[in-house]
Amino acid sequence: MLQRPGGAGATPYGEIVRLPSRSSLRGRPSPRRLRDLVLFLALPLAIVPPFLSYHYRRGLLGVDFERTLLPAARAVAAGASPYPGFGYPPLAAFALTPFTLVPGPDIVFAALLVAAVPASLWLLGVRDWRCYGAAFLWTPVLAAVQTGNVTILLLLGTAICWRRRDSLCGVAAAGGLAIAAKILCWPLLAWLAATRRVAAAVWTAAVAVAVTLALWGLLGFSGLAGYPASLSRLGRSVASDSYTVKAILVDAGVDPALARAAWAAVALAALVAAFLLGRRGDDRRAFGLAAFAMILASPIVWLHSYALLLAPVAVMRPRLSPAWLVPIAFVLVPGTGNGEAWQTATALGVAASTVALALAPEGRRQAAAPAALDPRASTTMPRPR
Repeated sequence: MLQRPGGAGATPYGEIVRLPSRSSLRGRPSPRRLRDLVLFLALPLAIVPPFLSYHYRRGLLGVDFERTLLPAARAVAAGASPYPGFGYPPLAAFALTPFTLVPGPDIVFAALLVAAVPASLWLLGVRDWRCYGAAFLWTPVLAAVQTGNVTILLLLGTAICWRRRDSLCGVAAAGGLAIAAKILCWPLLAWLAATRRVAAAVWTAAVAVAVTLALWGLLGFSGLAGYPASLSRLGRSVASDSYTVKAILVDAGVDPALARAAWAAVALAALVAAFLLGRRGDDRRAFGLAAFAMILASPIVWLHSYALLLAPVAVMRPRLSPAWLVPIAFVLVPGTGNGEAWQTATALGVAASTVALALAPEGRRQAAAPAALDPRASTTMPRPR
């Protein structure tokens, strides 16, 4: 213990400072540290490999990749068109052509998706190691890897867009390619415009359109004219099985037209809120709501779609907080279809609660970083004042 020479109480460096003992530094990990190691390291390692192995042995690893994305990539590689059967814009097919040349493409693609999760979190500014483990406790993340679709790659593109938000070329390339890969990323344009990055929004839209038309041109524009109608038919055929506001209202007996209007109103409200926050200079919350609107505005939402919630949570809560833990409740809902009405309501409630917790202003108690959530609590000493 340090004290002021010649006096009891304070020291010229501030109040009394208790230095940690050597045993506390070299001894066993604290109970909090052990808890964190079990929950956010041991538990994900105990879940993810067996989960993927189980689905691989049953031929269910990368089902979307094997049945939709890879056949389209093979068609493009052979100089043919994947349309009208392909439900994505052409960028996905062209970008995945290298997987037609590697053995075990489903395993390689799954490994890419697993690696893209921590890469996205890092780009979004997360440095708390526990958040990386928590992300792999989200069943939407596991479902996105297991089904082998582009959701996590869209998350990566969104993360790059955030990271390079002040670079015109960087944000236009990342955002434009994300939108060209799947149109549901278009709310990124609203965020850019709201935060007075109008030139970036224009260039992002231009990149998306140019890439899409250029690649479709390589296919002789095969399927372009009928693509909107094809998407509309797909949306109608699976609308009742999606985790959307419209689906839960229709299940409750609401007229489909009114349910569709309510769904559009909810998505619009999120975009308006993002725009207003952006105009006030709140870049993080504007981005977070725009990322959430990517899910809300989509007419087709599966369990894996909620992996995109990592974007708003990571940006607004880069340290472990309840917003990282609430999505674990997605384990209550199925990955195929939307289950019973209560399960659809649960998914929507979990998503809304997660975003609400992430959006909530940090109070004094939260800003103080409670020791229970601070991995450095046992090793950090007060700074001299």
